[in-house]
Amino acid sequence: MKRSLGFLASLHLAVILIVLLLVGLSLGTIIESRSGTETAGRLVYYSWWFLGLQALFAVNVALSIAERYPWGKWRVGFVLVHASLLLIFAGSAVSYFGKIEGQIGLWEGETDHEIVETGSDGLVLARHELPFSVRLGDFMLETYPGTTRPSGFRSVVQITDLDTRKTFAAEIWMNHELHHRGYALFQSSYRQQDGREATVLSVAKDPGQIIVFAGYILLVVGMLVVLFTRIQQARVVSAGLEQQAAARRSGKSRTVPGAVVVLLALLAASAAPAAGISTDVLRRLPVQHDGRAMPLDTYAREAVWTITGSYAWQGEDPTATVTGWLFDPPAAADAPLVKIGSSDLAGALGLSSMTHASFHQLADNPRLRQLTQDAHRQAQEQRPRQGVLQEAEKLEARLMTMQEVLQRESVRPLPVPGNPKARWAVPSAVTAESLAALARGPRQPGWPSPEQIDREILYNQVNPVRLSWIILLVSLGLSVLGWGRPGLVLDRCAFGFLIGGFGMMSWGIAMRWLAGDRIPAANMYESMLFLAWGVGCFAVLAYGLLHNKTVVLNAAIMAALTMALTDLLPIDRFIHPIAPVLAGTPWLAIHVPIIMVAYSVLALGLVIAHMQIGFTIFKPRGFDVIARMSELLYWYMFVGSILLIAGIFTGSMWAASSWGRYWGWDPKEVWSLVAFLAYMAILHAKHAGYLARFGIAVSSILAFQTIIMTYLGVNFVLATGMHSYGGMGDSPVVRWMAIVALVEAAFLLWGWAAHRTQAATRAVR
Repeated sequence: MKRSLGFLASLHLAVILIVLLLVGLSLGTIIESRSGTETAGRLVYYSWWFLGLQALFAVNVALSIAERYPWGKWRVGFVLVHASLLLIFAGSAVSYFGKIEGQIGLWEGETDHEIVETGSDGLVLARHELPFSVRLGDFMLETYPGTTRPSGFRSVVQITDLDTRKTFAAEIWMNHELHHRGYALFQSSYRQQDGREATVLSVAKDPGQIIVFAGYILLVVGMLVVLFTRIQQARVVSAGLEQQAAARRSGKSRTVPGAVVVLLALLAASAAPAAGISTDVLRRLPVQHDGRAMPLDTYAREAVWTITGSYAWQGEDPTATVTGWLFDPPAAADAPLVKIGSSDLAGALGLSSMTHASFHQLADNPRLRQLTQDAHRQAQEQRPRQGVLQEAEKLEARLMTMQEVLQRESVRPLPVPGNPKARWAVPSAVTAESLAALARGPRQPGWPSPEQIDREILYNQVNPVRLSWIILLVSLGLSVLGWGRPGLVLDRCAFGFLIGGFGMMSWGIAMRWLAGDRIPAANMYESMLFLAWGVGCFAVLAYGLLHNKTVVLNAAIMAALTMALTDLLPIDRFIHPIAPVLAGTPWLAIHVPIIMVAYSVLALGLVIAHMQIGFTIFKPRGFDVIARMSELLYWYMFVGSILLIAGIFTGSMWAASSWGRYWGWDPKEVWSLVAFLAYMAILHAKHAGYLARFGIAVSSILAFQTIIMTYLGVNFVLATGMHSYGGMGDSPVVRWMAIVALVEAAFLLWGWAAHRTQAATRAVR
């Protein structure tokens, strides 16, 4: 009996269960992408075997706490973490058995007190009566200026308690729920028909939610306590670290000001005007496009990229390009400007070997008309469009943008007096002289301020993303030169340029934030900005604490790579209005930065793991360096895991405030949990003695593949879920993911062979 209880409480069983849970969760998302949510729930998430795994894991956690009693001061974090897991399991069980949820749809003037629970196929699963009735008095839909795109919607309702007959009025809108009698009402969606409007409210009663959130908070606190405990233990063991002693002897660095001077010089060079005075005047003209007011410079850059697939067509200033199209439409319509897309689509259109075609060639192409008709028909039938049909849809959108330019409908600089939401007007005469006169004339009501215009143009011209990775490449070069050399000059120069690159990233994010009037965290491009920023931020803090040159080296590698990909990949880099679920909530500014910084820290660990295996291959006798790298990798994984679970927690809080549920088995949610479990498996396996230094490095590289799957794979491989960071244009993301995986596999096999050779050599000796 004692032996059985010991096994149930063992670290070995914990590792096995964590691995089985993450495998089960991964399987669930694959099933969902192929067969739907209900099938995934039946076969995995709510199946007897998966619930049994969770129950066994809860037993393992509870017994592990009991087995280690009495707890000393070094065990406080351990107890908090494992107690939090029991709270989360308990809250999840309460939610599973006690949660009530559904939707209530009301046309204006209607009253109802019943919610309906439906499946993904629309069939009614259950009906629940509320202890109160809901009457929709008015539904208000707001749109972004000049568009029909919703910026927000709200319901003015009247709540009547069925027991007391007391009545009160309230408003419900996205991310602003209403609580009454233990129920929460959320603005979900809306319907419009024949001039009438209806609201769709999600209603939920979840007694387990507060228990789960308490568990999340306790988990984060417990992991922080464990972290500080580990740090204290490490300080006791290694109180005289060589890096610290060297830092104390070296005196203060004088290299940062030099880096700043270089940075300012690059900034000044980038900000220099690239065009003549007339173009410079035109680029400052405010126009309305895509739901916001912007300088013509910004619109021109977006139009050129949309139509041609290039950020600067033939190297020309985008403002000059677009104004040339505006002022000479016949020449623009006959020029091969429009990007076709894939070679398969070009062949289907009879335009083989062509990458671009003229507007007239494409608009008059009968094959394109047939393809777009087929795509529209499949869209009406709610069938996915793939291959040439999907490409034809994209090409049609590019042609529509070009048509607006050719018809001089795209440049709208004249606000409608007294109606800030109305679509701006086009001047009666669209000429260079008329637009320049308008730009030089008095400021129109509704225009952004001159400071706002100049700030956005400066952001466009400087291109802080490109500057930052160039500066980071300098930091990387200096780090490589300083590796293994005595003295600290090159190391401090490298750190100075790292600060410079991080400063440029921060400036770019701040400028984008001001231009869009929101935190830049709503699409893939912006999330990659935060990924690189998190790398730089953590590296600056880590170097300040540890004075470890390895931190600068691997940060420069990762940050430069991320920013270079952000700059060079065909990603939509422009500022767009955001969906209502992202607006009016602080969780966008909380959740996204936390989760991206978590990815950043784990990405730094990825670089360290590759460096460690690289040393195993090329410098097999560098045992001390490998040991230091392995220790640094451990800290990266630990801190990254804390940030990752904090990101999952804040995401759950956001989901609860938006949709009334903290967990919905969305693939993005599930894979975030899979990633956390993967790193927890490594950390537990290390303490269980399953993994040595080389095994930890290999496992961390494999674990980071779950981060890639969370970030990219859910959207581009599974293609399911409510989270979407798409916008990669025609980039073959899946193909590149496969190539990277194959390269990683080859590298790991090479490292394994080198490791085995070293082990055999040591055994012979």
